[in-house]
Amino acid sequence: MPGVDLNYFIRQANKLTEKIEERKKQLAEETVEGKAADGLVVAVATGTQELKSLKIDPKLLDPNEKALLEDTVTAAVNAALANSREYMQKEMNKVTGGVKIPGLT
Repeated sequence: MPGVDLNYFIRQANKLTEKIEERKKQLAEETVEGKAADGLVVAVATGTQELKSLKIDPKLLDPNEKALLEDTVTAAVNAALANSREYMQKEMNKVTGGVKIPGLT
């Protein structure tokens, strides 16, 4: 096709890939929280959906309430991971301009 510079598009795609990879590295250092039971359990996840820390208020450490603690921890972790996925998608959209790129976003 006359007038189409395929090398230009390849360079642009490579630049975008570099930006996406750089942002993913940054997201691995950023965190979001998920809370359960009015903040008695707080899970902190990275922007790349990895659990970074878990804080449990001593009020929940009753041996007779093991099931409640497990459910509360699960809820906090799920909230943190959901917040992380949402945050990552929002940040990746900033880099890609909202364009979905299979395998990259």
